[in-house]
Amino acid sequence: MAEHNAGEELQNKMRELDELKNTFVALVSHELRTPLNLISGYLDLTLEELERDPETARKYLDIVERNTHKLTRVVQELTDFTRLQLGKEITYLNPIPIGEAFIQTYELLKPNLKKKHINLVADLPREIQNMRYDGESLIILFKNLLSNAAKFSPPDGKVQVIGEIAEEQLIISINDWAAPIPEDKRETIFEDFRQLENYLTRKYEGMGLGLAVARRTALFLGGNIQLLVRDDGNTFKIILPLENGKD
Repeated sequence: MAEHNAGEELQNKMRELDELKNTFVALVSHELRTPLNLISGYLDLTLEELERDPETARKYLDIVERNTHKLTRVVQELTDFTRLQLGKEITYLNPIPIGEAFIQTYELLKPNLKKKHINLVADLPREIQNMRYDGESLIILFKNLLSNAAKFSPPDGKVQVIGEIAEEQLIISINDWAAPIPEDKRETIFEDFRQLENYLTRKYEGMGLGLAVARRTALFLGGNIQLLVRDDGNTFKIILPLENGKD
């Protein structure tokens, strides 16, 4: 009986891995194919219109630019995911202040925030701004959680970042006013390649890796990410040990 159960468990695991592989291939194909086709097509149109109608050519270039940014985000998600999958340990060889990491991340996300008119409000006390953690990891945390909040927020919405120290832990809360995450999705959104919607029918782009990468990065730093769902939105809490953030 034990051997039968072990064999069945192995088969189930193999099926799960096979499904994950198929999902990965489908997601990558879906996320890369559309922007690549648009970039190629609109570059051809731009060349045709460049001298005859510069204004139309400019509109085409705007489309090329947007889709180039999409490709960049997909590649960055895959890069962060691969880094963590390979189990590369964080060695704190490049610790930077939290305030600096936040500003660098804001500069990366500013075009998307401005496009949706998202107001990013930060309340990070000076003591927390000066705390140091691995720079690459901080940027991965901020980038994935802030872009997730902005993506699901309505236009002209707000994303709020609050830092505090409680019970010997650093807590950075990222509050959005998007639709509250359904109860049955509150853990699966942290799994690899998971999204709230099917990849073929969803209206939001992305590989479904952002939150998984963020939580794994927090775990590497000795902390975690917790989700608190409010009546009017969602709060993602980055929780890190204080001892890793000292000068």
